[in-house]
Parts: sequence; structure tokens; C-alpha cells
Amino acid sequence: MGSQRVTVLGGWVALALAWACSQPTNPAVSAISAPLDAPDLSLLGVAFARSSEGQVVARGTAERLDYQRPGGRVRASRASAIIYPEEGTGLATLGTVRVLARDVDGEVPSRRGTASGGVRADAARGDTALTDRVDLDGSWLRGSAPVTASGPGYRVNGNGILARTDGTSIQLNSGVRGQMRMEGPR
Repeated sequence: MGSQRVTVLGGWVALALAWACSQPTNPAVSAISAPLDAPDLSLLGVAFARSSEGQVVARGTAERLDYQRPGGRVRASRASAIIYPEEGTGLATLGTVRVLARDVDGEVPSRRGTASGGVRADAARGDTALTDRVDLDGSWLRGSAPVTASGPGYRVNGNGILARTDGTSIQLNSGVRGQMRMEGPR
């Protein structure tokens, strides 16, 4: 009698398993699953600071900042940064530089990235540069979009830019035109 119960019970278990296996499976991805490239960290209304040798060398804000650990990838929207150039560098003559961009996408360790959507740089000395997109590649900034720059005694337009990030070289490319005001005699 005991073995019949085991056989009947085993039959019901087998039948239940067969029925369960024949039912359609749930989809592998639900409507609320995270995308494959989801950030490891996502922040809204973020402020940040970068220091070097105990001094703040840059600070900034972003409406949204996403970070992925593999590759140190950063994506930011409505980003702004203030750079405090070190004394003795080419940028030091400009004073504090503020940079704004609608979108920033880059990889921190490789120092590569793109700022786009109305990129604007304003220096304390009075210089301003506007372009739609600029790419960072190590210590170089490159762009092929039209650039407008102005400052004390000059106003120029070009169809691209090539500049070192330390400020030692800034070149506007392809059809540069502009005006320079010469100082009067002293």
C-alpha cells in the first residue's frame, strides 16, 4: 500500500512538472528591466570639485551625471565647470575660465570626450568663445564646427579650432576672419 502511494504521488509530480514545462515562459526582459548599458551611478543636481596637491583646480555642476565604472565613462547634461589655472601656465593669463555645455560625454582615465550643444567658454580677462561642439583628446581640444571668439582688442570667427588645454596654443582654422583693435600711442 505504501509503494502505491509513492507511485501515485510520483505520477502527480511528473504530471505537474510536464504541465508546468509546457506553459509559455515569462519574457526574459520585463518592461522595467535596466538597459544593458545602464550607468553604475546616476546623480541629479550634482556638484563636484577636482583638487591637485591640496588645491581646488576645478569645480562644476551638472543637471544630471551618469557614470559607468568600466572605462570611467561619464555623461552629463547641462554641465558647467570653472577652471582655476595654475600660475605660470598659458591659461593663467586668462584668469578663471568658466565652460558651459548642454551635453558632455567622455572617458576620464583616457582624457577623451566631447562637449556639445552650445559650448561656451568665458575667461575672467574678458575672453569668450562659442562653438557647437569640441572634442578633447588628451591635451588637445579639436573642433570642426564654426567658432566665434572675442576678447580685449579682438573679435574672430573660424570654421574650427585646435588648441592645447594648457593654453600655449590656440588656432582657429578654415576661413578665419576678424578684427583687432590696436592700442593707441602711449
